[in-house]
Amino acid sequence: MSRTAAGKEKKSFRLNMMFEPSELEELDNFRYSAHIPSRSEAIRMLIKLGMEAFAAKIAKEGSAPTGAPGS
Repeated sequence: MSRTAAGKEKKSFRLNMMFEPSELEELDNFRYSAHIPSRSEAIRMLIKLGMEAFAAKIAKEGSAPTGAPGS
C-alpha cells in the first residue's frame, strides 16, 4: 500500500495499458454510445461491471470457477 508523507493513502494510481487498435476502437465506440466523458472512466466502469458480474456468477455457482483468482 503506497502512502504519502503525511501517512495517508494515495487517492489515485496511474495504470499503463496497451491495447490493440481494434480494442481501442471498440472501447471508444462504447464510450461514445454511453456518453462517457473519458477513456479512463469507461475503463473503470467496464472493470466495475466485470467484477460485479464475476461476483454474481460466483454467488450463483457457489464457488469460484477453476482458474479464477482465489480458486
